[in-house]
Amino acid sequence: MLIILLLATLADQIAAFVGNDIILFSEVEENVSILANDPAAMRMFATEQDVNDYIVEQLIANKLLLVEAERESVFVDDDDVLPLVNQNIDNLKENFPSEADFFNYLEGQGIKLEELRAYYHENLKSKLVMERLISKKFASKIMISPIAVRDFYDENKDSIAILPGRVKLSHILLPIIPNQAEMMSGFERAADVYKLLLAGGDFGVIAQEFSEDENSRRKGGMLGRIRRGETIEDFEAVVFDLKPGTVSQPFPTRLGYHIVEVLNKGEDWLLIRQILIKVDVTQQDTLRTRRQGEKLQELVTSGLDFDSLAKVYSKDPNVELGEFFIERLTPPFNVVVEDMSEGEVSEPILTPYGYHLLYIKEKVPEQTLSFEELRDQIMQYLYQQEIQKKYDELIGELKEKTFVRVFFPS
Repeated sequence: MLIILLLATLADQIAAFVGNDIILFSEVEENVSILANDPAAMRMFATEQDVNDYIVEQLIANKLLLVEAERESVFVDDDDVLPLVNQNIDNLKENFPSEADFFNYLEGQGIKLEELRAYYHENLKSKLVMERLISKKFASKIMISPIAVRDFYDENKDSIAILPGRVKLSHILLPIIPNQAEMMSGFERAADVYKLLLAGGDFGVIAQEFSEDENSRRKGGMLGRIRRGETIEDFEAVVFDLKPGTVSQPFPTRLGYHIVEVLNKGEDWLLIRQILIKVDVTQQDTLRTRRQGEKLQELVTSGLDFDSLAKVYSKDPNVELGEFFIERLTPPFNVVVEDMSEGEVSEPILTPYGYHLLYIKEKVPEQTLSFEELRDQIMQYLYQQEIQKKYDELIGELKEKTFVRVFFPS
């Protein structure tokens, strides 16, 4: 009876038997937890069960491959794996402002660095083993004929050979600034609210009562954590100079007047809440800004340098927007750019940020890549397809001659 109970207890902890080896529930859960922090990978799965099934299958395949590799005398040293593990960890760290933020994130997700390293080590080692095992068993047998490459190009030309038209864009941003009378009215209202704070009023309560930012007002003004570059420049110029526990005086941006309280501060992030007093723009303000844009357009058309004018007049310091596929530009920019030529400046374009003048620094029309340009890529793609096919066949064969039993719920 005791043996039966012991086996039942062990079975509760075992996700799968693979030959003489086992996979524990804890292994599956750790791998699922780590994978869940990779948004790109998670997009492959429709449900949580799909994630669990994928992890279990990967762990089973890893066990099978390692046994087969040992049988075939295919080995991978830890010295080969360690640089890849370190590179993957470093790549993850690059998504965070600092190393401290990276470790704080792991702690918040309940993941230890040792667990993350073990996850990468096992998966990368298995990948190297697979590559070497497949290479030993099948590489010399996989031949991609020139005819197959040509046929693939001809059959898929419309989807793989079309390179969409693209442009390099610069811009001048002209926010619509309220007139002086509106700004003065907004300042007076913000000053009255600020006096309530000076008199000892609770910031959260006052924000709920007076803030005109609907998103944060309901949360007592809480904006949450912001990082440099995530908000408008004139807002960041003020708030990142504030110390934790301080409340700013009212200060203006194109959105209105802000009163900001800094709750916490990191190297390049802030935890803040705000009270926003909006300042409305009038039709005259909009027309005035458009006329300014039209004058700048005329100056560029007459021969003045766009970048020089942008440095003086644009309220966005990032004059160069970068390179874009035309078809992926958002409206109204895609429609405007489609009809423009290289070296041309647009009319003022109205968006929620104000008026933009777009300048096309370079424009490349849609192209159809030739067979010669794509031949090597197609060859490599077809080769990898065959490798994957051989891998799937090998895993299937190993499963047939190895005892595999899965307990993990599916």
